[in-house]
Amino acid sequence: MLHAGASGVGTAAIQLCNAFGNPVWVSVGSAERLAYCEKLGAQGGVVRHENLEALVDFGPFDVILDPVGAKYSELNLKAIAQDGRWVLIGLMSGKDAQLDLAKVLAKRVHLIGSTLRSRDDAFKAELLADLAMNVWPLFEEGRLDPRLDRVFDVRDAQAAFDELGENQISGKIVLTVG
Repeated sequence: MLHAGASGVGTAAIQLCNAFGNPVWVSVGSAERLAYCEKLGAQGGVVRHENLEALVDFGPFDVILDPVGAKYSELNLKAIAQDGRWVLIGLMSGKDAQLDLAKVLAKRVHLIGSTLRSRDDAFKAELLADLAMNVWPLFEEGRLDPRLDRVFDVRDAQAAFDELGENQISGKIVLTVG
């Protein structure tokens, strides 16, 4: 399961799950975004403002990719499988969550916080080598597609950030230089 399925990370994750034979369900902000994710290969999902809790019906999930954080912590605990991995990659809804630690113990949840910002150069180099071997060829084969929603000149960076703030992007926004 992944939250923010129509985001840049979400669209990449959907495609990678498909490329490596893993089913994926998503939470998104609109019916149009859900259709977009399903076209990319998501098995299904929910519109977060309509019935986020319905994600539990698709589970239990072995892996949850979570860029949202605090607001979704209770749902993630309900939806995660025994020995599941909850990978926290962002805090869009905040950093403070109240967790039922008894559920974490009972399900033997692996809660993994991950960000590239604090990783050292050796880790990043190893990651790039792994991507070059296992992921970049999928672009060449046409199995992965960088989902660009909009392209802005770097001089229009504020307009790009405003567009992101409206939360209507499906895929990535790119700034070009020169």
